[in-house]
Parts: sequence; C-alpha cells; structure tokens
Amino acid sequence: AFNFAKMPNDGVGLARMEFIINHSINAHPMALVDMYKEKEVKDEDKIRSFMIPLSDSKEFFLQKLSEGIGMIAAAFYPKPVIIRTSDFKSSEYRNMPGGFEYEAQEENPMIGFRGASRYYDDSYKEAFEWECEALKRVRDDMGLTNIKIMLPFVRTPDEGKKVIEIMNSQGLVQGKNSLEIYAMC
Repeated sequence: AFNFAKMPNDGVGLARMEFIINHSINAHPMALVDMYKEKEVKDEDKIRSFMIPLSDSKEFFLQKLSEGIGMIAAAFYPKPVIIRTSDFKSSEYRNMPGGFEYEAQEENPMIGFRGASRYYDDSYKEAFEWECEALKRVRDDMGLTNIKIMLPFVRTPDEGKKVIEIMNSQGLVQGKNSLEIYAMC
C-alpha cells in the first residue's frame, strides 16, 4: 500500500475487504463468532493457530481487519479510500477454515447468497456487525476518515435500507464525520 501510494494517484477506487480477511484472518467469520460464544467449531484448532498470540476471536477479527484497512487508508491519507465490505461467494466462504458448516452448496454462487443479502440475514448478521465495528475503529480510533464504505451486490432499495440500519446501529452513520456509503447495484 505504501509503495503504491508513492505513485501518482487519486486514492483507492476499490479495496476489497475479503482480501484482507483471506490474507490476515484466514477463517470463516461466523466460525469466529461462534468461537467467541464458546460454541464448538469445526477446524477450531487450526483457526486458533492463526490467532496466536490472541485468544479472543472477536478481538482477533477486529484487530486484523482494522489493521489491514487502516494500513491502506493511512498509506493514501488524506485521499479517499473506498473499502468494499466483504463479498465472498458461498463457494469461497465454504473453503475457508471453519466454513464448511456455514455455507450451502449453491448452483451459481455468483448470483447467490452474497453481498448485502448476507448482512441482514441471521446466519451472517453478527459477522457483518463485526465488520462495521472494525470500520468504525479505523475511522474513529485511528482517525482515518478518508475511508468511504461500499456495499456490494445490493439487489433492492429495501435491502440497502436494511443494511444501512445495521450500520447505523453500529455507529456508522452517513454524513457523520464525513462518512460516505456507496452501493454496487
């Protein structure tokens, strides 16, 4: 990020959160949510090996995600950095450590259960709330207000409103502290 920021640029047009999750977290977010709730999780030993030295799965997720987002935002500050919230397809999530138990087999994951439709669904909502908490940490605690948030695969205005309500409940409010929220429709 810091090397690319040295080149002429206008900021970052699209930073994909799932790349940060794949690279720095390497576990299905709902597996981490269930571990936080002290539920038994398939691949837990493998996931815990990624978490060392942390033992709290929520703090691990928040720290790794906010550090990854924060590094990109800091490198390009004060230029805008558009961070797209996670947009794993079910086939990609299924192959992550801990993912098999949380993902259905879909005939066409490209148009299936992905993007905004995941965020308000009970099977993923808590993980999306953690994503929001990490984004808020970067904007509020790290002071990197150059972050703009993009929601992927928003199918209907109602779906967008449901996701915005969750974001608002997590302290991410459009206009507050210059926050802009975009949607891929």
